[in-house]
Amino acid sequence: MNMKHTLLCSTAAALLASAGIALPAAAQAPTELPPIDAQDAGSARAGDVAVSGTEIAGEAIESGLATSSDSLQLMSRAPGVSLQSNGGIASLPILRGLADDRVGVLIDGQQSTNYCPNHMNPVSSYIDASRVERIVVTPTLSPVSMGGDNIAGIISIESRAPEFSSGGVEFFGEAGATYRSVSNGIGASLQANAAGEKVSARYEASWNKADNYKSGSGDEVRSTLYQNYDQSLLLAARPADDVLLWVRISQQGVPYEGFANQRMDLTDNKSNSVQVHGEGPLGAGLLTAEASWRSVDHEMNFLSDKGGAATGGMPMITEGEDTSVKLSYDTPVEGVGRVRVGAEMFRASMDDYWPAVPGSMMMSPLDYVNINDGERNRTGVWAEWEAAPAPAWSTLFGVRYENVEMDTGEVQPYSWTGMMNMPDAMAAMAFNAADRAREDDNIDVTAKATWRPSDTLAVEFGAAQKTRSPNLYERYAWGRGSMSSSMTNMTGDGAGYVGDINLEPEVARSLAATLDWSDGVKDGRVLRVSGWATHVEDYIDADRIGSLRDGLPMLQFANHKAELYGLEATGAMPLWQTGYGDTRFTGTVSWAKGENKDTGDNLYNIVPLQGLFALENRKGVWTQALELELVDEKDDISAVRQELRTPGYVLVHLRAGGEIGRVRFAAAIENLLDQDYDLPLGGIAFGDYKYDGRTGPYHQVAGPGRSFNLSLNVAF
Repeated sequence: MNMKHTLLCSTAAALLASAGIALPAAAQAPTELPPIDAQDAGSARAGDVAVSGTEIAGEAIESGLATSSDSLQLMSRAPGVSLQSNGGIASLPILRGLADDRVGVLIDGQQSTNYCPNHMNPVSSYIDASRVERIVVTPTLSPVSMGGDNIAGIISIESRAPEFSSGGVEFFGEAGATYRSVSNGIGASLQANAAGEKVSARYEASWNKADNYKSGSGDEVRSTLYQNYDQSLLLAARPADDVLLWVRISQQGVPYEGFANQRMDLTDNKSNSVQVHGEGPLGAGLLTAEASWRSVDHEMNFLSDKGGAATGGMPMITEGEDTSVKLSYDTPVEGVGRVRVGAEMFRASMDDYWPAVPGSMMMSPLDYVNINDGERNRTGVWAEWEAAPAPAWSTLFGVRYENVEMDTGEVQPYSWTGMMNMPDAMAAMAFNAADRAREDDNIDVTAKATWRPSDTLAVEFGAAQKTRSPNLYERYAWGRGSMSSSMTNMTGDGAGYVGDINLEPEVARSLAATLDWSDGVKDGRVLRVSGWATHVEDYIDADRIGSLRDGLPMLQFANHKAELYGLEATGAMPLWQTGYGDTRFTGTVSWAKGENKDTGDNLYNIVPLQGLFALENRKGVWTQALELELVDEKDDISAVRQELRTPGYVLVHLRAGGEIGRVRFAAAIENLLDQDYDLPLGGIAFGDYKYDGRTGPYHQVAGPGRSFNLSLNVAF
């Protein structure tokens, strides 16, 4: 066991022994834990945040704006959460070792499809951090009412709710700006409101731009630059006190975004969306109806670090459209508890094609048709029962059924003749001759109980079955040439991937338990410990079927059995109170393990043992914190993906924030000591590799060096 591992384990053991690491107990008023604001299930919003869940809101959101415009970065310090490096706009989420599409990510209750073979436009890319009001993370035992088609749990991102005045018409808003030195990153945001007693309107906009960031060694990390903007208009009506109607119209654009661990970059992404929401009483309960539509036009090519030019290169275009409708009813039933029922439809359609490049022997004379009129349609119904069988007990039981239908049309390679295109030509003929329509019948079940013997202790435990059908690329990416297969990669490992029409849905069966304790004193000692284990039948891993020209593997998506398990502990304790303020010690420790039980290989991108410890001082509205981030070496690596080892590291961060009148600011110095380190979940630094002329061995994407960050918001 290395020194960092020993230090992290011993520190965690000492904290746990003294009951000094935890979030607040579920039955007490919320206790603020930087940068996580936790609210319990026993609060006014009963059942909204489970004992095992984490809420990020308030000061945690405000302080996070100084660090990143990526909305998922706001929850990066939550227990059980880690982030897979993607572009600078949106990371890919990992909940308890399960990544990307295995996590249900919702924006105001709505899902979106990743319309890109590299997943460059994930759900969270459509909401800037400045627009986020609250994030709730519910791992493993997420209620079926929150959503299906996931096996890890739910991340619910919420923007600001509509606001109404108590009389007359009020005008108010806020303007913000951010700066991050490590990438010369700048950003601006605006929200403007007009609120009446019955109707209201809100306009929100943001813009961000950053250059390639520099590592602790001072080297430029290639293909990490980006620019994006988004804007939205929210129109709401409250015809009665218990009725709410609103519609949100949004637009997002990304002129360019580099991807350090991918062969391609994003050269344009435009998305338009409309979301409609209505809720009101029906009998003794609440009826909620929602509908949404989103269109995506996505383009990839090479930016300058990868030899891009104004013309030529290798253009790739994806066009997609989501449509969804949801209906739910929540009602109390005397002698039974609360009963919730719902139904929903989600329709996703996609065309993915690569225009021919004139004059290229390989990429012409035809357009390469990767996915032709792809369809992935889900229809589901669910029912949920929440009860209190005894004064100290509450239970939740839910069942969800979803039917998933997938299909796609015939495809074509760049050319049906010639040796260069022969592997793709043969693969296309076999693909076109196959029956490509598939239908899955998926069942989700969540059963859990919570025991609260006192106001200071809560114990949650339960079991769940969650099911996810393959995405369109996992089933229908058909190219078997070295170049064509390498264009499908959702993990940043540099490998090429081939789909399998016959993939079965992933079925995860999980057990989880959480103990949540406090000493009952405001800002006192609190402790939360969670353990979990998941067995996944038909886990979509990959088998090696060849090699790419640059020596990286060519893989085919394949079903296997997998097991994952882990532990998390988090909490806080007061240290001293002086004339300089109140000082607390906080910390979080997370550990996970994942294994392919068929092959004995480790699962890819399992975050190593890690901890975050902080000394936080508060005086009035001012907060300062010294943070110590420890990450163990990553040596449990995936052999089939040729995953790279990463050494352990220790980072030091400083944070401060406060408010003066209408002005609120947050400042931070990230990586204070300018430590040079590799991101354990960063993937292969393909941007560096290509910029250096494809020479030398591959290396992991390096983390950012020292950065002076500032966010400033002014209310009006």
